[in-house]
Amino acid sequence: MFIETLDRLNLHVTHSGKGMKCLYIHGGPGAWSKDFEVFFGDYLSETLSMYYLDQRGCGRSEGDKESDYSIDAIINDIECIRKKLDIEEFIIIAHSFGGVIATAYTRKYSKYVKALILINCTLNMEEALKSQIKQGCKILGIDNIESNRNLKENWRNIAFKLIENDLYYKLQYTDYNNYIKVKNIDKDMLNTSMSEQSFSNDSYFYDYTSLSEYIDTPTLIISGEYDFAIGPDHYKSFKFKNSIVINIKGAHNPYIENPIDLEAIIKDFIISV
Repeated sequence: MFIETLDRLNLHVTHSGKGMKCLYIHGGPGAWSKDFEVFFGDYLSETLSMYYLDQRGCGRSEGDKESDYSIDAIINDIECIRKKLDIEEFIIIAHSFGGVIATAYTRKYSKYVKALILINCTLNMEEALKSQIKQGCKILGIDNIESNRNLKENWRNIAFKLIENDLYYKLQYTDYNNYIKVKNIDKDMLNTSMSEQSFSNDSYFYDYTSLSEYIDTPTLIISGEYDFAIGPDHYKSFKFKNSIVINIKGAHNPYIENPIDLEAIIKDFIISV
């Protein structure tokens, strides 16, 4: 289905499953929800009534180079969707950069969020880039870049070298074959407008850990021991008042690499709330 936003963009939302209502917020910036739904949807379908959103400018949703891709605009989209679907209260599951969006939305609209599930999420994009630079240097066997100066440029240089040598996947996956499975799905992505301007959007690079200390919504934080996309210790900077942390011996995408473990962790948490 498509849901129209306040500024008349049609956003793609897929619904499946039964149980408590839950919205999935994908990462990126500029990814989409299809890979999570394909690889993990069946694990959630008996427990949650899932709504998979492709954010504006992403995947199957509308949005062009002139659209507003700020965090505030995305928060407004989520609230618009909640109202149009007549949802009084829901769980939010977020992955990766989706943690920034989920935290910002929950800070503003906490009365609608029953629980927050953060799967390998970042709340600070600069820290994520630092982690990728540090681990990327190790993978490439070159000296580490410690300075914050030209952080984005340093990241681009390291990321390009990793991609050139088909090694970038090591920041996110333990198994190359899983990377290929997701890459094959991403070939069908129709809209990449959000991702094309993501590094120029200042609102993506605020430190959203500062918002977490004002949130007392029950929060499940899932971290990967080998998640160098955001940093395996990044969760330690979170300040949610009512949270539990579960570490998985995996990388950035447990929904494809550790689905059974992830399912059990999420189900136990949902029962508790």
